[in-house]
Amino acid sequence: MIKLVVIDLDGTLLDHNKRISDENIKALKKSVEKGIEISISTGRSYISAKDYIEELELDIPVVYQNGALILHGADKNEILRAIKLNSNHASSIVLEAKKENVNCVLYRDFFEFPDMYIEKIPDTPYASYYENNHFRIRVCDNLLDYVGNDGVVEVALEGPERKIKKVVEKTGVFSEKVSVIKNNTIKDHSFYEFFGPEVQKSIGLNYLRKVSGYSKNEVAYIGDNYNDLDVMKEAGFSVAMKNAPEDVKKHADYVTSKTNDESGVAEAVEKILEGFD
Repeated sequence: MIKLVVIDLDGTLLDHNKRISDENIKALKKSVEKGIEISISTGRSYISAKDYIEELELDIPVVYQNGALILHGADKNEILRAIKLNSNHASSIVLEAKKENVNCVLYRDFFEFPDMYIEKIPDTPYASYYENNHFRIRVCDNLLDYVGNDGVVEVALEGPERKIKKVVEKTGVFSEKVSVIKNNTIKDHSFYEFFGPEVQKSIGLNYLRKVSGYSKNEVAYIGDNYNDLDVMKEAGFSVAMKNAPEDVKKHADYVTSKTNDESGVAEAVEKILEGFD
């Protein structure tokens, strides 16, 4: 029987306006009344996710930035896990990205605001992403000037996937010291994130299981994109949203008939609650 439901934010719990619907809220409250715990596992940083965690009033470990950061709820004073990317690796990725003319975003610190450093705001298929996060962006002359000696949180690359893969090949970052996560794809561009060692949503989920004492079969996961693939394999029951790519859907135990704009999470939760009736 499911005792913990872990949910992704963007494309899953949030609609395209970045809001949690009343129907989703009602379903989550119903599950809590049944004794099921709710947590969040997101690729978002603390800065961009904390308002949602506070809205949900979560009093449980929460996974941020694909597992690089785990906090108890939204309390930044209760850090349970914090993994940084080595400065030399970060600099190497930035340098190679420039050579390939790939857009690069640097996240220096988990709690700094503004938290996104970029040399220019590009006109790409991700234009709405940059526009929606304009308040978080600091435009600078040279990203390398902001790579501190104690490491950075993340380097994100956005551009044609073939070019990003060239950066990966040239820097040799597929190693135990760097975690590479494909987030999503829009048209002919993809968004990849580079973190320190052992950063994946699945590792975050296993941490939640460890502190809660739940077995794999007692945990469900609801997600919608490529960075959810690894964690779906670690959940006893995995759900993909209707709006998820086909490559993600085929790895799920259940696919909702509703999208994130149609409160698909509420449908997924009701499916999980069937085991309680």
